[in-house]
Amino acid sequence: MTHADTKGPVCSIVCTTYNHSRYCRTSLESIFSQDYPYIEIVIIDDGSTDGNVAELKAALENSPFPYKLIEQENTGNIPLNVNRAIQAATGSYLSLFSLDDILLPGCISGKMKIIQEAPGTVLVANTCNKEIDGAGRTVTEHFASPLFSKSFASASELLEIEYEQLGTIYMQGAVVQTKMVRAVGGMDPDISGDDLILRTKMLKYMVAHPELKFSLVHEPGMAYRKHSSNIHLNTWNQIKTVTDWHARYFPDRPLPDLARKWIYHFVGQSLKTGNYQVIQTAQNYSPLLDGIISDHRKTWKYKRRRAKAAVRRLIGL
Repeated sequence: MTHADTKGPVCSIVCTTYNHSRYCRTSLESIFSQDYPYIEIVIIDDGSTDGNVAELKAALENSPFPYKLIEQENTGNIPLNVNRAIQAATGSYLSLFSLDDILLPGCISGKMKIIQEAPGTVLVANTCNKEIDGAGRTVTEHFASPLFSKSFASASELLEIEYEQLGTIYMQGAVVQTKMVRAVGGMDPDISGDDLILRTKMLKYMVAHPELKFSLVHEPGMAYRKHSSNIHLNTWNQIKTVTDWHARYFPDRPLPDLARKWIYHFVGQSLKTGNYQVIQTAQNYSPLLDGIISDHRKTWKYKRRRAKAAVRRLIGL
C-alpha cells in the first residue's frame, strides 16, 4: 500500500530505538498487527551497537505498511531524534513509540475513529497503560495517570494538572495531529526530558486555540516494558528535566510540590549511597536547586539521614 492508495487519514507511528535488538522485532510486530489500515512507520535508530539495525531490517521485510528507517551516528539526544523522525513523517497524525514497548490491539484504530467522528480533535490519548517486564510478563494491568477515569472540559484543566502532577497523558500510543506537533516545534533538544516538555507545549497551544479538541481513553493502549535501561530510572535526569521545564514554561510559578519531593528523595538516595558529589552537582546546576537543597541541608531530616548513611558505611552495610 502506498499513500496514494489510502482513503483515510494516515497515522505515522514515529519510533525511536537504541540497542533494542532484544525487543524491536516484537515491538514492530505489535505495529504490524494494528487494524487501522492507513499507517506509516518511521523509525530512527540512534547508532545502535547491538545489531539492532539488522533486526529492524529483517522484521521490516514483513511490514504490511510503508516505512522509513533512518540510521544515524549516536547522539544520545532523544528529543532531537524524535524531532528528526517527525520531520520525516508524512501522516496527518502521528503516534510516538519506543521499540522496546508493545502497542496493544486497536490502539491506533480506536483513536482514529474518535478523530474522524469529532472534527477538530487534535489529541486522543490513554489515561492508563499496561506494564510488562523484560520477558514480556505483565507487571501491572492498569498503570493509571492522574487523569484516569475522570472527565475534563478544557485544555486549561489538563495543563494545570500537568503543572501539579508532572504528568497527564501517556504520549506513547497517543494519536496527535502532526500539524500541531510541528507548530509547537516538537520536543526541546536542549532539555533532556521529552514527554513532559511536549505535553506542556501542546497543552499551552491548545489553551491558546480553544477550538481544538481532545479526547481521553480510559483503558490501556500500550505496554510499557520495564527494564534496566529505562530512561525514567535516572532520577538526576528527571530532576534536571523538571528544573529546565519549570524555568522555561512556568517561570512565574513556584516549583511544584511533587518536584520538591523528587529532589528530597534524590538527596536521600544520594546520601544512602555516599554519592555527595552528585548532590553538589545538582546545587551547581541551577540557583533554584541550590536554594532548595541548601535549605534541606539545614533540616533535622537531612542531618539524620546523613548520620545514618555514615554509620551504615562505617559498619559495612
